Amino acid sequence: MERDAHPADSSASSIPPPRQPLRGALLAIATSGAWISVAVLRQAGNSHDCESVAEPAGADQASHLLAMIGDLLGADGLAAIDAIAFDAGPGAFTGLRIGCSVAQGLGFASGVPLVPVGSLEAAAWRAVRQAGVAQAVVPVVNDARMGGLYAAVCAVSVKAGGALSIDILIPARLERPDGPSADLSREAIDRANPESAGWRWLLAGDAWHGVALGDGWRELARNAGATAPVAAVAADAHSVAELGLALWRAGRAVAAHEAAPRYVRDKVALDVDEQRALRERRDAGIESQRRRPAPEAGP
Repeated sequence: MERDAHPADSSASSIPPPRQPLRGALLAIATSGAWISVAVLRQAGNSHDCESVAEPAGADQASHLLAMIGDLLGADGLAAIDAIAFDAGPGAFTGLRIGCSVAQGLGFASGVPLVPVGSLEAAAWRAVRQAGVAQAVVPVVNDARMGGLYAAVCAVSVKAGGALSIDILIPARLERPDGPSADLSREAIDRANPESAGWRWLLAGDAWHGVALGDGWRELARNAGATAPVAAVAADAHSVAELGLALWRAGRAVAAHEAAPRYVRDKVALDVDEQRALRERRDAGIESQRRRPAPEAGP
């Protein structure tokens, strides 16, 4: 298990001006990807501290999440929590169900509201925070398995006074690895959203590293002037906590019984013929990459 502690001044810019200050803390859970994580965001004077723990997703995730939560909350337990933010997806079906169920159980037990946070929006915010920029357009592309991708485009900015703003330019949807839809290009995004035209573009999501993407995706990134991050930038509990706090202050919390994952698609498995077709497409893609001529050596 990995532990990460962030001092108050490191995350102060990500938190909106206090309209409804935390009396205690906000608990956040992230379970949509290859890692599960838990974070606790606490009031620290005029800013906040965020402490998080993470580990690879595996068997018995619910028990591991509860142990991580207990470790972070300590003796005060749920008594110190004002709200619970959870990674609502899209993402791994099992992880989303477990994360939502754990959040609901804790919400019922404590009586505090839940804040659903989109996994792609959280990844977009994490990319902007890591880059240290005030505003950016972020295409987020995650591996959806079964030969598909989850994709969204977000305009992320930190306003005067530190208020976090995320505008969803393209909502989460399914795309294909062989190439993006035309409306995902920088030209199309800038034309439809002139207020963010000219902003820097950053890439987020695990598909830029873990999936054999078609040339159209690489061309999209080049034309936008964006490069893939050194490591995959996905939603984690720290980013879910910060975005969750902004949503909670904006009145976007729900009662525990109203919380639900955002699956984007209903189908969770391929049939035999679909699995065979997917293997053939992957093999064809690998062979195509092998046949490409090597780049010429420089002088």
